[in-house]
Amino acid sequence: MTTASRSASLPRTGWLAAVAPVVTVCACLSACGKKEPPGAPASAPAPVTAPASAAESEDGRQPSRLTAYLYGKEQIAALYETGREWDRKLGLQQDCMGPYNIQPLNLFLLRGIEFPGGQPHPIAGSWQHRYVFERCGKRMTYNAVFVARRGEKPEARPQIPGTTNASMQQIAEGLKAAAPAALARLAKRSKACKEADLIDTRLTHPPREPKEADQPAGHWEEAWTFRGCGHDVELTIVFTPDGKGGMQYAIKGGK
Repeated sequence: MTTASRSASLPRTGWLAAVAPVVTVCACLSACGKKEPPGAPASAPAPVTAPASAAESEDGRQPSRLTAYLYGKEQIAALYETGREWDRKLGLQQDCMGPYNIQPLNLFLLRGIEFPGGQPHPIAGSWQHRYVFERCGKRMTYNAVFVARRGEKPEARPQIPGTTNASMQQIAEGLKAAAPAALARLAKRSKACKEADLIDTRLTHPPREPKEADQPAGHWEEAWTFRGCGHDVELTIVFTPDGKGGMQYAIKGGK
């Protein structure tokens, strides 16, 4: 992808088309010895800086303004809040008083970003951060979508955890078959169970290349974990392009 420089804008790309200059960031954020209050940490996390070689300004030495924003302290603080929200939902590390680490993994461009000079925040566009949230030895991969709002900070929207390759629309479509199947399996463990929440995803077989003859091109598989009534079940979800621009979904198995 072309580095955003003067215009500080990024064009629209397809779902999960990784923004190459900032795919991986090795630096982690630490807040040592903090007790976990209900809100944000007492001091905002320091910014993560993308490698200068990845997205540079015109002088070839500094990250672009947009790159600096996407990995700046406000974005990282929002990722912290999203991680805390999911940890609460999942009942993870509620007594943890040790350090936390945020390690950005991928940045996905969902809609073209407009970031005019003189504006403190992008005025249009949306993007997704995927990152590792680690607290007291427990590592989770979380996702957060940010939607730009003119004159305001971007809205942060927590998304399903994990490493899914599916778009939000594809997840919703896949759930039409997967949720009832998960509920049926949970009901075997607890007959009165009426809930099956998707709590984690894991890409197990990446999309097949055309040269791989064992499956249709673009075919991929994921493990989805559902929780209900104190139990977890895992289903293998198979995604197969239908050749007409759509997707077919199938449940391969589970445990």
